[in-house]
Amino acid sequence: MLRPLFFVWSTLFLSQLHAQTISTVSTRWNDSFVEWDIYASEGQDETDSAEPPEEVLYGELKLRWLNVRDDFSEWTYELNGERGTIKQKWKNDPTQWELRTYTGDVVTMRASWSNDFSEWRLTNNSFSLTLGSRWKNRLDEWLTDDPNRGKFYIYTLREQDPRDWAVEDNLSEEVNEPMKMALIFLAIYHSTPKL
Repeated sequence: MLRPLFFVWSTLFLSQLHAQTISTVSTRWNDSFVEWDIYASEGQDETDSAEPPEEVLYGELKLRWLNVRDDFSEWTYELNGERGTIKQKWKNDPTQWELRTYTGDVVTMRASWSNDFSEWRLTNNSFSLTLGSRWKNRLDEWLTDDPNRGKFYIYTLREQDPRDWAVEDNLSEEVNEPMKMALIFLAIYHSTPKL
C-alpha cells in the first residue's frame, strides 16, 4: 500500500520540480511580426537558485494565412503541444476575438470600451479576467491583476521595441494555458505594427 502512494507522491513532486512557466515571447524574424516563438523556463529546486533557469522553446504563434495574404484577423498557435486558432469573431469588428483549441476550449476576448484597445475582458465561461495596458499611448506593458487568480505581467524587454517580451506569470493553476495564450496574444497583437 505504501509503495503506490510513494510512487504517486514522487511523480507529483518531480512534475512540480521540472514545471515550465512561459517566460519570453520573441519575433522569429527581426523585421516581421507575423511569426512568434514562445519560450518557457524550466523550474528548478530551491537549492540551485544561483543559476538562472534554462529557457526552452515552448510554442509558437503565427498568421494563419502566412505568405498568402495580409490578413491579421486569423492566427494559429501551438503551446506545449496543444494547438488552436485565434481569430476575430467578425471580420469587420476588431473589438471581439475568439481563441479555440482543437480540444474544445474557447476563450472569448472583448474590448472593454468601444474603439479602445488598451483594456480587454477575457472569459472561458467559467471565470473572467481583465487585461489592461499601463498607458493609453504606449502599449509596451500589460497587466492582469485579479485578487482571486493572481497576476500576469507582460512587457517589452527594451522600451518601445515590440520584438521581445518578458512574461511574469503568477496566476493560479485555475488559469489554463489557452487563457494565458489569449493574454499574450492581445498584448503583442495590439502593440506591434501589422507588416
